[in-house]
Amino acid sequence: MRNEEIGNSNGTAEISPEDEVTAGAAGAWTITYTAGPAGIEPGGSVRFEIPHGFTAPQVLWNHDPGYCRARCSQPGVRLSLALEVPVKRDAERFYYVTRWGRMVYVQVLEEKLLEGEQIELSYGFRRHMEAGAYAQHFAGDAEFTVATDCDGTRSAGFSGYTLLAEQPVLRVVADVPERLHVAAPSYVQMGESFTVRIVAEDFERNACEDPGSDFIVDSSDGPFLNAGIEPGAWHSSAELRFDMPGEKMIAVVDPQTGAAGSSNPIVVTPQYPEERLFWGDIHGHTWLSDGLKSAHDYYAFGREQALLDFCAIADHSQYISDDDWREIGDVTARHNDPGRYVTLLGYEVSLNAAKPRYGDKCVYFPGDEGPLLRATDINRTEYADLDEYTEPWKQAGAMVILHQHAGGSESYYDPELVRLAEVYSVWGDSETAEGSRPLLPALERDYAGMLAADCLEQGWVLGFMAASDDHAGRPGRSDWLRVRRAYPGGLAAVWAPELTREAIWDGLYNRRCYGTTGARIYLEFFVDGEPMGSIIRNAPFAQAHRIGVNVCGTARLAAVELMRGRELVYVHSSYDATCRFTHMDEPPPGAANYYYIRVLQADGEMAWSSPIWVS
Repeated sequence: MRNEEIGNSNGTAEISPEDEVTAGAAGAWTITYTAGPAGIEPGGSVRFEIPHGFTAPQVLWNHDPGYCRARCSQPGVRLSLALEVPVKRDAERFYYVTRWGRMVYVQVLEEKLLEGEQIELSYGFRRHMEAGAYAQHFAGDAEFTVATDCDGTRSAGFSGYTLLAEQPVLRVVADVPERLHVAAPSYVQMGESFTVRIVAEDFERNACEDPGSDFIVDSSDGPFLNAGIEPGAWHSSAELRFDMPGEKMIAVVDPQTGAAGSSNPIVVTPQYPEERLFWGDIHGHTWLSDGLKSAHDYYAFGREQALLDFCAIADHSQYISDDDWREIGDVTARHNDPGRYVTLLGYEVSLNAAKPRYGDKCVYFPGDEGPLLRATDINRTEYADLDEYTEPWKQAGAMVILHQHAGGSESYYDPELVRLAEVYSVWGDSETAEGSRPLLPALERDYAGMLAADCLEQGWVLGFMAASDDHAGRPGRSDWLRVRRAYPGGLAAVWAPELTREAIWDGLYNRRCYGTTGARIYLEFFVDGEPMGSIIRNAPFAQAHRIGVNVCGTARLAAVELMRGRELVYVHSSYDATCRFTHMDEPPPGAANYYYIRVLQADGEMAWSSPIWVS
């Protein structure tokens, strides 16, 4: 949430054209500020914010995208245009006030700007056929925030600027449908009726409103029962049933637009499944910290557009107030709908100072409440030591998941509290340094000792999951890293007997889960009959162990790799999207005592199972 003061008489602002703009489209806009009763004194300034995702503003090259210029309705008022704040203070908070966009400052140099007089900021000024600027590639409301320093003293609280009471907003909408996002249960019983959900999406995976009800649903593995398609605000749904066991996929086509898509793999079994596979994204941010949507809109997107089974907000604790935390808790509780959509309560703790036990950690609670503990507050006061948090978290039954990108993952481990590592997010693959989607910060600094495989090598018992670390209010469908694009976000898959908060929590806490790069890859993994996440006790590790793997990919499998510690001990190659195999492994003396599976598809998508340990 913005901590700046909000004025009631410091002016108004509007944007033109105010028409909806297609995501990623070129355009040019004018933000007009009209002075309030106080006007703007010489030395004072107006701060215009261009939202992240739009072309970055610049003031030097009028033929290049993002060019800005300013003019005043009163010819006697001389203006100065800059990208840096004109009146500086000793303690600046740029790290916070620029979290939602890049700033353009227009300072009044001569003559006072009087009430009713206007400053126009032209953003994306066009000449001839050149593009002026480009809109963000993800749909949603984009706020062009305007604030004032009316007298040039920067005396307002927090940043020295006062926000306008009403802000200009530009609505960014999806382009034409190009594909269908189709989600179905991953594991069903033969003859069981189940729901398939369908979202029409544009090229950038933005959901298109009013998808219609004339989709053609088909399966090469039929027969199945098509009980009709029900349209919704964002997605349609069909009730289906398979009468034969096996691995199935469902194809869907929109005959009007030509958009098509296939579902995730569906494993149909004659027996009633004791556990089912559920998909979710539990790491993302709202505008209460540094995201772009409200908590309600965040959860609604996860359910209605990303078609998730479970979801969680993980706003940065140092940016949220006690009131914000209560709001997150209330909204999380309201959206929790057992059997349809599960929500978990959590936040992200960032300890990025060069101190022991630093790094980013996501903390989750099993119920509707939990203590809000901050490593520091928004004023960046002294960092607290993580040991101060351990007991309150444990008393609340909390679970910690290591967020690898900030480093420091190797600096803190408590087996009762730290249960999982985030092996993939929009930041990239944090398993090792050799992945096909390398961790972005690792391209600039040495991450040796800080990756998930390093934690396992130290003897830490950690499961694997994946998430998005979304900052655009798009859990499950995000590639937005607050100020720029990154890799597509990941998903967590949880094996659980039912879709309830308690069952999803137990599946995560007991490491009955795995992570993917976003594809809903079906993965089963056993060692000596025990499932992923297990610790097999009282078994001699030196004896041979029976490894069982079942994979149903969303595309052709390139390789399914069995890891024993850091050693690749077996590779199963496939020319199909499915494989099932067993492998006997007899570890040599001194070998690592844990196994996990890494899945690589021909289309670049990946999955990582949680490990299994043999004592």
